[in-house]
Amino acid sequence: MQKGVSIIICTYNGKARLAETLRHLAMQKSHCPVEIVLVDNNSSDGTRDFADNWWRDNGVSTIEYTSFSQPIPGKSYAQELGYAKAKYEYLLICDDDNWLCDSYVQTAFDVMENDSQIGALGGWCEAVFEKERPKWFDIYAKYFAVSKQGTESGDITNKKGCLYGAGMVIRKSHWLALNNLGFKPLLTCRKGDSLSSGGDTEYSYVLRLLGYKMWYDERLYFQHWMPEGRMHLGYVQRIRKAISESNFVVSVYTDALKNKEFSKTDFYKRAYRMIKKDLVRQTVNRINGSFEEKELAKEYFRNLSRLLTNFSDYKKNRDTIGSWLKRN
Repeated sequence: MQKGVSIIICTYNGKARLAETLRHLAMQKSHCPVEIVLVDNNSSDGTRDFADNWWRDNGVSTIEYTSFSQPIPGKSYAQELGYAKAKYEYLLICDDDNWLCDSYVQTAFDVMENDSQIGALGGWCEAVFEKERPKWFDIYAKYFAVSKQGTESGDITNKKGCLYGAGMVIRKSHWLALNNLGFKPLLTCRKGDSLSSGGDTEYSYVLRLLGYKMWYDERLYFQHWMPEGRMHLGYVQRIRKAISESNFVVSVYTDALKNKEFSKTDFYKRAYRMIKKDLVRQTVNRINGSFEEKELAKEYFRNLSRLLTNFSDYKKNRDTIGSWLKRN
């Protein structure tokens, strides 16, 4: 595998966001080999043509640029195509609204080169708002992946335990090895304007099952564009629901890491304890609570419903993980 950084940009109707993202990439101060692999995930706004033309007119010769179309909806499908087309070992996931600092690519390359046991590397970001910063934003910033992923640079495998996808760096050799094992992601991430999520968290836990480390570096800084259309509490509700759904799927990985596997009886026992301890209070909060109390009550009832009805999904997912792990 050639040493270098392949910047993977997966985008759906990202025409209005991409110019600033590409401008920041063109300003990278790097001396390692770099390419941009843009994947248009079934856009309807001319995203790919816009990006191609922008880079042709404004890009730099030191960074190779290619683009592809993935007609199958779902960010994970777009990423898979991007990974397949990438020619370098280090795959840097740059969302179409991420503005990387000018040293990001070279720092990522150096960190990954320095430790072969790092499976995934991440940084941190600040929000940049199209209009006014909402008063509530800091309370719910984590749902927009706006946060530091560690208190200091270093190994966060047994601390945070996973990384968010924006700005994440992984190895193509690991991805190829997982394909050879027959690994298929249980989550497909976002489709179009839907808010399914969790593919980055899933991949973090997959790498941990293979024995690799999660690493955080404070030098990896970027800005995350916050359009006005997302700055409302209704969007926060949608994100929380999507995260809740993905967390149930991802729980099979955390259980596998702890070498635990739950039975249907275990599910029912946990449900019984939840009902006994909190049903009345959460019912009251769901009806008359504050915004946060209502959201926590929603999560309580989602989890309770899964314990009562979704054991077969849990068992199927656990068996799927076991099937490819046995080949490792």
